[in-house]
Amino acid sequence: MEQIKNKTVYFLIDCSGSMYGSRADAVNNAMAQVVSQVFDDIRGTKDATLNLSFVVLGFTDAHKDKVFEIVPKTALEDFKTWDPIDPEAFNGGTPTGAALKKVIDDLQGGAYHGDVDVNAVAPAIILISDGEPNGKDPTYEEMLECAEKGNPHEVTAFRKALRVALGISVNDAGRESLKKFGKVSARMERSGIAAYYDCSEQYASEFAEILKSVTINASMV
Repeated sequence: MEQIKNKTVYFLIDCSGSMYGSRADAVNNAMAQVVSQVFDDIRGTKDATLNLSFVVLGFTDAHKDKVFEIVPKTALEDFKTWDPIDPEAFNGGTPTGAALKKVIDDLQGGAYHGDVDVNAVAPAIILISDGEPNGKDPTYEEMLECAEKGNPHEVTAFRKALRVALGISVNDAGRESLKKFGKVSARMERSGIAAYYDCSEQYASEFAEILKSVTINASMV
């Protein structure tokens, strides 16, 4: 009997104040399409030996813990609807480093597993943000350095993860910063999936199509 594999796909959504309005609307619209359209396709085509789960996290320094659950870890089969993020949730700064730390902590056996999942395959992390990270304790740069140069036994899963950043109406500095996050396999590059995408809330349908395509590829083994 073939061994069951467990995979988690993380969506990290920037909930800073600059996302308020049309950018937040674009994210809610795109996520609703992912859940209502893409998840049905994935259910019908995914490997039978793959258990697929999703986590949606928001991050803003206006929130007490900087990072908060929008959707806790939920199996694909149980993720049927998208409840829009409250527009008032979008305020404050951009503590992207705290969001990465939350994921890394989880991959080391944090809140969702209790201990390290021995049947886990490389996760996928999809980051959506409109600007340059500005949070501290930890900073974005500190977490990237930790992930790439730290103790390999502590951050192996993050290092192996598919990582895609979607920049939504970012400036040059924000774009260069977000590009540092992305990391995709040669196979995914050949299939047309990039590690970074430039998007705009003015083209919400295009943003949704990109997120849907990335989600499908992120859900594969």
